[in-house]
Amino acid sequence: MGLYDRGYYQNEQDLDLRPGWNQQSAVSQLIILNVIVFVVNLLFGGVTTAYQGSVNEALALQSDTLWKPWAWYKAITYAFAHSSREISHIFFNMLSLYFLGRTVEMRYGRKEFLKIYLLAALFCGVLCMVIRGLRPESATVLGASGAVLCISMLFVYNFPNATVYFFIFPMPAWVLGVIFVLTNFLSNPGTGIAVDVHLFGILFATLYFFLGWNFSKLQDPMEGVQSVQKWWKRRKLKIHVQDDPTLSDDELEAKEADRILEKIHASGKDSLTGKEKKFLEKYSQNVRSKKRMGS
Repeated sequence: MGLYDRGYYQNEQDLDLRPGWNQQSAVSQLIILNVIVFVVNLLFGGVTTAYQGSVNEALALQSDTLWKPWAWYKAITYAFAHSSREISHIFFNMLSLYFLGRTVEMRYGRKEFLKIYLLAALFCGVLCMVIRGLRPESATVLGASGAVLCISMLFVYNFPNATVYFFIFPMPAWVLGVIFVLTNFLSNPGTGIAVDVHLFGILFATLYFFLGWNFSKLQDPMEGVQSVQKWWKRRKLKIHVQDDPTLSDDELEAKEADRILEKIHASGKDSLTGKEKKFLEKYSQNVRSKKRMGS
């Protein structure tokens, strides 16, 4: 009997929440990104004793990162680097993200899920950077475990009675959550596992769920890129009259065309600059093209 014949997990409402591969989902894209970084480090990172490759060296948190402001970006990039010494590090992180993260993404939506994941990674990274920076011993931190554990605990909190399989053993999701917490609390810090990062991830999920956090007001990164593109396009128009941010790009272009035509009426065509002539010519072509399409 296959994995999906028995069901990897089922929630208490008997909904079919089994994950599937969707290249457009945040889970799939995060997995792809982590695997790409892992492979690039293996192929081109070379061998360094401390950081297991130059790519990991550029991304991982070190104990002295706190005292190097130019390296504070590592408080987020560490979560996309994984140990090159053992494939199990990235394998189990991505496996957990795949099986539990897809349902969490469906629960919160793609944008909110991505914000949760990235902010959890940043939360873990900043706390780890501060704590490790105040310790005398040398340490390197890398891996998505903190963010993945945050997502896993959100699954537990949202679907506590869902049946999950821990290896081959079925159990309610809340039992798996207890296992997550106890194994990290009772782990020996000397094993080389960043237990504190794991606990920070669990803490972030707990705060998010029980305090009712919502990051919908935070701007989506892609929306930010689109805003910059729109600003640049408007800047190139060089509109001399008062700009109305509620106007569409077409309305702004029409407004600029009216201004240029008024300038021609007042001072003649020879008064136009080269850019104004080029804009008016392009605008006229666009108008004629739209009329042909509409006819």
